[in-house]
Amino acid sequence: MVEKIDVTLCSDLPDQGALNEILKDYYRLAVARMQAMGIDVDPAAPTSALAEFWQNATDYLSPRGCLAIARTDAGELVGCGMMKRLDSETGEMKRLYVSDRVRGTGAGRRLVDIRVEEARRMGLRRLVADTLTSNVEMRGLYPKLGFANVPGPIETSTYRDQPMLRPHLHYFVRELEPSTRGTPE
Repeated sequence: MVEKIDVTLCSDLPDQGALNEILKDYYRLAVARMQAMGIDVDPAAPTSALAEFWQNATDYLSPRGCLAIARTDAGELVGCGMMKRLDSETGEMKRLYVSDRVRGTGAGRRLVDIRVEEARRMGLRRLVADTLTSNVEMRGLYPKLGFANVPGPIETSTYRDQPMLRPHLHYFVRELEPSTRGTPE
């Protein structure tokens, strides 16, 4: 039986060791998918990606973005999702990952939903995302959650920083209505 999964936004960075374990799994899966598509990936890519994340981790905390985590009742970190502000109106969804054992529990959907609501609260008007052709899970999930699959390119972080991936990226956009949370009636 799968435990109850609690999804929350972080006001501070979570324990580095626990988040590293989730991010290492995320990067390993991404690299394996890239290699399966015939993309030549530097073996040090997961390590350098992890270092790059921690170098810029505060971009994923308020007021510049958000970091959502999923935990079991026992407190084990089993998923994460991030969003960072690209400009005054646009946020970019990044690094959605849930552990194999909690897939199918709705944790991934909730990690997207909480970031969408936070983007609204931040006053963002749209969210963008990209994913690899081989990431059929995200290519299926984003449209179910109101994201439109759009022809590229979109100037996402991946598009800018990883030109070799451009032919393999799918782009998604979700226009946001302003948040009504916390507004006077």
